[in-house]
Amino acid sequence: ATDARPYIVAKGGRADGLRVVPAGDPLRIAGQSMVGALVVPVTRLDGTLTSLQFITPPETAKRLRANGSPGKLNLKGATVDGLFAVGKLTRGGVVYLCEGIGQAWACHQATGGTAVVCFGWGRVRTVAEAIRYQDDNATLVLVPDVGMEAKADEVAKAVGACVARMPEGWPQNGDVNDLIQREGLPALVQVLAAAVP
Repeated sequence: ATDARPYIVAKGGRADGLRVVPAGDPLRIAGQSMVGALVVPVTRLDGTLTSLQFITPPETAKRLRANGSPGKLNLKGATVDGLFAVGKLTRGGVVYLCEGIGQAWACHQATGGTAVVCFGWGRVRTVAEAIRYQDDNATLVLVPDVGMEAKADEVAKAVGACVARMPEGWPQNGDVNDLIQREGLPALVQVLAAAVP
């Protein structure tokens, strides 16, 4: 992938570590061709590849949503067991844990630090525990979407993490990528700096 991919541009992201399904590839998921999809690898902390997430092009995403499927799909038959890191995981460092890649890009952009994609809120605790197991000194910061704060508090208490909360007044499912796009980088810097246990 290149930084010129429309999804990457729209989310203010970067192409590092990502691929694109090439023209003519036969892969289909949920009845749709994955040609043109942005591919995010799912890896364990030891680097083992466990799955792939496909961020489909806008027209494909529209067809999927019309059928009740999400615009992001995982490789059929593979277990989503791992994460994707934006930036490098370093011992004793700060790690921002996010549901998706847009939020991870935003956190990295705001701090220069490492942000990891957990591939959905249901995986945040598992990823946090895996990082904590490998690094007792890591500072873990959970970055929930609006509406997930109570669940974030539960996970933070269990793994010894902090929680960065979106400002008041944001709609359900609003996230830090929405924040950076609407209110700019300083607003997100402030949110992340205000993270508390």
